[in-house]
Amino acid sequence: MGHLPTAKFVLHAGLAFGAFHRYIYKPFKAGSFTRGSFLKHKLALVKAGLAGLFAYHELKLAVADAKASPILSKLLTPVTALAAKLSSLGSDLKSGHLDPGSVESANSDITSLASQARQSGASISDQIPSAAQVAGG
Repeated sequence: MGHLPTAKFVLHAGLAFGAFHRYIYKPFKAGSFTRGSFLKHKLALVKAGLAGLFAYHELKLAVADAKASPILSKLLTPVTALAAKLSSLGSDLKSGHLDPGSVESANSDITSLASQARQSGASISDQIPSAAQVAGG
């Protein structure tokens, strides 16, 4: 009974983590949001904003899966908190603003959540969504 919600939780969380790392964290570390041509800078910010909102959506689905699993229910609070953080980060990025502390904090929260999930028997690995998935929400 607990296998399907756990598998779905791992999938949705993995997509959220993958979107964050591929479209937000790695470009942030590479300086893509602060230098380069105006068009590339804006494009990177828009992609990151969409990825933040995609990650938020995936984490909301992960919350529903965690609610369906007694094993994962203890992850509800950190997943919900991370979802709120990514929603805010996605909105900020989409509007062209970047708070480096928010990006680092979200990455730290993802690392912590992955560790907590692993301790609960749900090993989450980054799943890189396609650009179409991110753009489609």
